[in-house]
Amino acid sequence: MRLRISFICVCVHLGALLTNACDDGWVTFGSSCYLFDDDIKMHFVEGAHFCASTHGGGAYLTTIESAEELLFLQDMSKRLFKHDRNNFFFLGATDDEVEGVWRWYTDHRLVSSGYQNWAPGQPQTGTSQNCAVLWGPSGYLWEDHYCEENAYIICEKPDIPNECNCHGQPEIVG
Repeated sequence: MRLRISFICVCVHLGALLTNACDDGWVTFGSSCYLFDDDIKMHFVEGAHFCASTHGGGAYLTTIESAEELLFLQDMSKRLFKHDRNNFFFLGATDDEVEGVWRWYTDHRLVSSGYQNWAPGQPQTGTSQNCAVLWGPSGYLWEDHYCEENAYIICEKPDIPNECNCHGQPEIVG
């Protein structure tokens, strides 16, 4: 039993040390790390691959789950483009499987089941604009856009690595 208690204490201690463990160049907000790539524009699929492969993997095009997270992303976007709001960032939402049914590509959750903040008149109907973006001209509200058009990206990943699993059983060696 003593081994189990030691294991839990060590794990909690490591978890506390790993908080805000974002890589260089990433920004912490809540329990996530964000990378704003404002150097290279890419289309939606390239952006998803870039996020998944950068800095050891595990990242994805951002999913917005609260008004506070949106305000953080809007503020960071405005800081990056102080003098030019004619730009946009891909979000991780698409309706390419079923028109008008928006889902986060990371886990296929319906966007409508959680927080959303579409610009007035958005998303539009039609089969050509299937990717959600933070649209600069609308103050970085959500709009639907062409997935094949190049845009900036925001990658997101959890700020605590998965190396510490406090719910697992200790491994006894020897």
